[in-house]
Amino acid sequence: MKNTEPKFEDMKQGIAKAGGLFYQYRPCRRDVATIYDIENIRHGVVYAQTPLNMNDPFDSMIGYSPEKMYENCISMLVEQLDIKDDNLKIIISQLLKYKAIGKLAEFICMLNDMKKYLFSRQVIMHQTKVPIIIFIQQNLNTLYAKSPKDIKSTLSKEIFAAFLLIVSKMEKVDITEENLSDMLKLDKILDELYKKAIEIKDNIYIPALRSFLAKLTVSCFSVSGWDNQLMWSHYANSYAGICIEYDFNQIKDAIGFIYPVEYTTERPTLSLQDLGVEGFNLGSEASVKSCEPNMGAILSYLLAKNVCWNYEKEWRIINVGEENTPLFIDLPFVKSITFGMNIDPICKQLLWDVCKEKEIECYEIEIGTENYELRRRRLTENDFTYNLDVEVDYINILMKQISTTLERIGKMGENIENEVENKNFSNVSPMLADTIDTMSNSYYLKISLNRICDHETEDLSLNGMPKEILESVTVVNTFVSQVKEMYVALKENVPIFLLGGLIKGNEYTAIKKQLGDIHELVGKFENIEWNPFCINKVSGDVADNDIECSAVDELPTALPILF
Repeated sequence: MKNTEPKFEDMKQGIAKAGGLFYQYRPCRRDVATIYDIENIRHGVVYAQTPLNMNDPFDSMIGYSPEKMYENCISMLVEQLDIKDDNLKIIISQLLKYKAIGKLAEFICMLNDMKKYLFSRQVIMHQTKVPIIIFIQQNLNTLYAKSPKDIKSTLSKEIFAAFLLIVSKMEKVDITEENLSDMLKLDKILDELYKKAIEIKDNIYIPALRSFLAKLTVSCFSVSGWDNQLMWSHYANSYAGICIEYDFNQIKDAIGFIYPVEYTTERPTLSLQDLGVEGFNLGSEASVKSCEPNMGAILSYLLAKNVCWNYEKEWRIINVGEENTPLFIDLPFVKSITFGMNIDPICKQLLWDVCKEKEIECYEIEIGTENYELRRRRLTENDFTYNLDVEVDYINILMKQISTTLERIGKMGENIENEVENKNFSNVSPMLADTIDTMSNSYYLKISLNRICDHETEDLSLNGMPKEILESVTVVNTFVSQVKEMYVALKENVPIFLLGGLIKGNEYTAIKKQLGDIHELVGKFENIEWNPFCINKVSGDVADNDIECSAVDELPTALPILF
């Protein structure tokens, strides 16, 4: 990609050239992630995650090798010195770089090797009577071409030439850090620059990089089609997931930077200039001179990926938002969903219900019998049959899971007040994790109960609501109500705990993310309306039948009361 500001019209042309159809492979389990997928399809949005959560550890983690990082910092610092000799600037920069990365001994050794090489070449070429500076100037290309491989692979010709000039002045001595510093006559300045380079790395470079990455969100797609077998294996839970097909030709307005990934063997690096740092003020406190970020260069770095991933044929939507805030991109252009042959039947049913509501075509993968190709068959209403026994079994599983997590939450809640008074927040995050699991199960339970009520209307009218269903509805409704109170209280108080030093920054980040998940899950739960047979009869039937919902009494209240 060229280092220019991307234009939406150019992106649209690229999309059309790629065929316009983009795919996402998703695992589809009975978990929180699948809830997000279901609701995102229903509401026509796509989740954009932080690059820090990519499955490839190198993905979007903009390279900042020690060599490159210090080279970038030091070159900026040296440029601000009142030194007219460009070669001297190069020597100082390299000396400081190798010192900063702990390879100064290797650097000194390389200079001594270059010194031996230089004067031996002068002898071999029968030019010992030629002044060494003139010899270097006249034979630089030859000297560089015939230099040892380790030197030539490490140094550019420009740096090589600067090093030759410096070693040529030290023919009679072994080069050491001390005599090199003496010769440069910059002892104090070198020490000061070294300290500044370390300071900039720790206090400016890395924080700027982390802050930049935290503001980015990325949504990943493939143009490889619905029949990419490796994608089914790696991203769709070994054919137990789904493949969502989007028609990007329908995108009319800009929704981010949309570009293909470039597969490469070399990991790119990002300079401070690209991030918007032009230089530093060398006072008692280092301050930054800002410039405009190079968005084209930044996108080029974000779109680079190792060649081993090229089977993905990946495209990305990249957005810059608020720090640590995921985005939901409006993308309602779902053309079809293809189910893997091993998909969970409950998840399949839930997705079919959504697709029927949104008029989205559904297919199912079939294995070729005569070759290694995948086929898909369009699904119809006849492929989905209601089975009361399956639904009841599923509800029983969910209620057992809910009961287990509620019991665990209750036990943690019994002691958490005393723990927090002693400034111990170690149980808060585990409690929130169990809360997320319980919210997820409550979501699935609500859908399954609704489906039973939809199909058993006549029987329910005659016999009334079964006790188990009434208990289930009451349990999850009460739980969600308490979770909402807990969320409000924690959202208000957790920043105070951070500022007061009661929790660490990493604990705050983890709890903040968990609270965000809880808030979204509550919204997704409440967006689903209860079937009238579930909700309208609960209050009356509970009173009439004197149903004891013991699980309700065990719901955690420690956090809402505490905070």
